[in-house]
Amino acid sequence: MTGDGGSDGRGVWGCAPARLGELLDLVDEAVVICDRVDGPVRGFNRAAARLFPGLRPGSPVSMSSAAPLARAAARRAERFHAVHGGRRLRGRLHTAGGPAVWLVHQVSGAQEAEAALFEERDRSAFLEETTRRLGASLHHGRSARALVEMVIPRLADASVVVLPASGRRTRWHRAGPGDARSAGEVAVETLERVPKVSDALYGLQPRPAVIRPRELAALDDVMPGEFVRGEEALVVQLGAGGVPAGALIMLRGPERARLEAADIELAHRFAERAGLALATAALYSQQAHTMAVLQAGLAPEPLPAVDGLRLGAAYRPAAEALRISGDYYHVAPCPAGGVTFFFGDVSGKGAEAAVLAGHVRQSMRTLAMVRRGPDPLGDLQLLNDLVISAGHRFTTLVTGSARPRGDGSVKVEIASGGHLFPLTLRGDGRVEEIVCEGMLVGAVPDPSFGRTEFRLEPGELMLLYSDGLTEARGGVSGREIYGDERLVDALASCVGMQAPSVAERLELLTTEWLAGRPHDDISLLTLQAPPRRGSPPHRRSESPESPKSPEGPGGSASAGEPGSP
Repeated sequence: MTGDGGSDGRGVWGCAPARLGELLDLVDEAVVICDRVDGPVRGFNRAAARLFPGLRPGSPVSMSSAAPLARAAARRAERFHAVHGGRRLRGRLHTAGGPAVWLVHQVSGAQEAEAALFEERDRSAFLEETTRRLGASLHHGRSARALVEMVIPRLADASVVVLPASGRRTRWHRAGPGDARSAGEVAVETLERVPKVSDALYGLQPRPAVIRPRELAALDDVMPGEFVRGEEALVVQLGAGGVPAGALIMLRGPERARLEAADIELAHRFAERAGLALATAALYSQQAHTMAVLQAGLAPEPLPAVDGLRLGAAYRPAAEALRISGDYYHVAPCPAGGVTFFFGDVSGKGAEAAVLAGHVRQSMRTLAMVRRGPDPLGDLQLLNDLVISAGHRFTTLVTGSARPRGDGSVKVEIASGGHLFPLTLRGDGRVEEIVCEGMLVGAVPDPSFGRTEFRLEPGELMLLYSDGLTEARGGVSGREIYGDERLVDALASCVGMQAPSVAERLELLTTEWLAGRPHDDISLLTLQAPPRRGSPPHRRSESPESPKSPEGPGGSASAGEPGSP
């Protein structure tokens, strides 16, 4: 081995130079020993002398003919792959616990192909794991946090993702050792002071860009402080179909090798997958927020408290329609006493039905505000024109008023536009159908609507319901509809109960019948004349005309406790 044995005649590792040389010459790889990575050469074996004829003991690596070693040392790379003197070379650096030792070997064509295949499989496995992990969640924040964690330690020691701006500020997420704060906000004008980051965030920098950490000084509050001394960082645009989904900044510590071309290409391929996952999560989050706003805006308002009346309701939108219902109802108190109400069901379900239901509800409320008194038939005529102008859908509707009387009864007036007939629960447990014929609202330009009046005696109740209740499919087979008979018997079993409890019980019986199966929109509205103070609860009549008690869900049950007025 050729080298400087030191003043005591010992080798670099304390061995005699001759003995160390004999040992290293047995190694097939070229061995070059330096004081430090870019320091003077202290020794090398015969294999190294054949690959790098210009090597001289005591001369710096950068001054020798070992150009691949010099370039790797300048980049602080722990590995290199280069062509030198017509040979394909691969090298690696060992520095732990002593001098810097370069191990270099010549690669044959077959070895080169095998190594390239291994590296490509490794990169493919990393990218496949990226797709799997980022595709496992549609939560935007969790996707962003998973993204910054995945690049560590494969590509970086720390990473930051900056999300697209919302107004004049935007959010960021960070990962890396020792991070006390992993997310926060930053002003857009601060980002714009770092052009490579802002260009990536605005979609103006499709390829990764190397940036010096000192250029990120404007983002001191965002960057992890322990990595600002690194040699370089990488800024990658996260895009999805040309639309930027964020900018990823990857940093390496001062002891980490600089980024190589293979690292940059892998970062670009990672960003393509990560950007698509992040954009998908952002779109889902926006849609979920929109649906939540629609659900809140289209849900019925709370029922009012009105003297001389009791009110109850149940509302269960279909899950398959994203819980946006085409059923609607509204009850409003009248200045002169009592209430006005309407209850309807738009054809179809989902967003289109819900939009028309919202239009109908708002129009009916507006009519109630501008009219001096209830006019159910006039309201239906005006509403018919509105629904026709809105498109090809139609709606069923019952609208009317309920006014308490001095004797404790309630006078009810209704007009019907093709809706299911209301049911009344009489004091002796009989269930009667209030027949009120009428055409569908929005079906023809000049429809005919029905109108009728009836009276609820103290304790008696009126039920309005949508066809989602009677058409609910369940039972033992899962295909049998709940039907009118079960509804009548279930309502008859509620004699003596208060209006809210009746609505709750009917919904519960229907839910048991469905047993978790899909269903259409289900809505119920109950209106009751309070029983006289101190009157005993009515019991269901056992006469032959009384409906028979069905078996299974929806059958007879305890009538419950009578309510106080």
